[in-house]
Amino acid sequence: MKSGVHSRLLRIRAKVPMYRLFVKIFLWFWFTIWGILAIVFLSSRLTGMRQVTAPNMYATVAPILAAEAVKAYESGGPQAFARFSQRDDHGLERKLYLLDGFYKDVLSRPVTGDGLRVAHAAKKDQLVLFRAHIAAYKFISPSGHPYILMLYLRSGLGALGEALFGYGGLFCLSLFLLVTLLCFWLAYHIASPIHSIQLAARKVAQGDLKARVPAPVSKRHDELAALAMDFDSMVDRLEVLIRMQKDLLSSVSHEVRSPLARINLSLAILKKRLSAANDDLLLRLESDVSRIDLLMGQLLMLSRLEAGLSSAERDEVDFGQIVEEVTADGNFEAQALGKSVSLHATVAVFIENADPYALRSACENIIRNSVRFTPPGTNVQVVLEMDKSTLEPFALLSVRDFGPGVPEEFLQSIFQPFIQVPSEKSSEGGNGLGLAIALHAVRMHGGNISAANLAPAGLEICVRLPAAHHIALVSEPSKDQLTRS
Repeated sequence: MKSGVHSRLLRIRAKVPMYRLFVKIFLWFWFTIWGILAIVFLSSRLTGMRQVTAPNMYATVAPILAAEAVKAYESGGPQAFARFSQRDDHGLERKLYLLDGFYKDVLSRPVTGDGLRVAHAAKKDQLVLFRAHIAAYKFISPSGHPYILMLYLRSGLGALGEALFGYGGLFCLSLFLLVTLLCFWLAYHIASPIHSIQLAARKVAQGDLKARVPAPVSKRHDELAALAMDFDSMVDRLEVLIRMQKDLLSSVSHEVRSPLARINLSLAILKKRLSAANDDLLLRLESDVSRIDLLMGQLLMLSRLEAGLSSAERDEVDFGQIVEEVTADGNFEAQALGKSVSLHATVAVFIENADPYALRSACENIIRNSVRFTPPGTNVQVVLEMDKSTLEPFALLSVRDFGPGVPEEFLQSIFQPFIQVPSEKSSEGGNGLGLAIALHAVRMHGGNISAANLAPAGLEICVRLPAAHHIALVSEPSKDQLTRS
């Protein structure tokens, strides 16, 4: 059923973007803050010269290592320092240099320009790090000679890891949590009121004019709060206007019914008193009065349904039986026009706390609308089944004709009162109230109704109602049984 699938897709599509703005805002701020922190942090640690203090590992080890290196050199000369530096190397990608007071390596090895800059920058008992791969520590030996211990550290990922975690994993984890929480709160602070306004707007679009934006949104004292207050004011005004319109229609309908009853009585008296020559005039008058009476009846029904008033006590209703009876009546009326109506049902559906008259009125209006537009020689197809796409039991009633269909821009508005689609059949007795009555009757029972054009021709109206339970029919009823008059 295309309309059922279409309605489910719309519901899914409405839910998917619900938190999309929140995710976008959160990720935007999250990546932005981390990007700024990474640029500032890494640039200061990887591209510049800085002093390193405890509890950094190198700052703790540097005095001890420098004292041992100087002791080895002063006691055994360059050979002793060479053995010391090789012993400390352990095969890692680092080199140990010992510079004298003239910034010359005691092993006569060349020193890079970056190394010399670091050596000149080092002060007494101070460790200086340049770009996370050259460290220099100035040490004064017991003999009073100044030395500079320089270490070429490993580069690549090791240096990056040291730059990131030199201050300890706990600090980085705390910073990560802080940034994440701040971004989450900021994104929620912006997206949450928008989501609340969206939910309120969706309820209003579904006909709930009592829906309002939650009060906390209006107390934010920002632009979103102003938007929420403007939205509530708009809905208040809309509710007043619609209530006035409904009250006017209801009052006019009630006031006109009594004069119509008297006109019908007078018309019956005139038919007895006047001659047969006036039969045509009386028939035309009777037809016009009947149309006005039908219109007033539909207006009264629409007013009651819009107000949520039931015309009978609520009870469990055999919806399948109602559909079967209405289909049979529709087939009887359609046969006089060279058309037919058939029912395909495999389940008997029951609806709890239902108004049988409202449900019958909804089915009658939908089927009669399809009979009106389907061409002669065609069959209006009525299908009653269960929606198997959800865990909760829902009844699906679809009515399909083979008429010209409805322009796409009218698929939603045909369920509004007095809306008629321009067509060749627009003058054939319609007043635009039938589908509006069906809409309110279905909504009264917690269901929804939709329309969809079918290929190559035709319109399908689908009603989805929450069902109490259903019984699978043992055998498929015959067409004669389902379309009996």
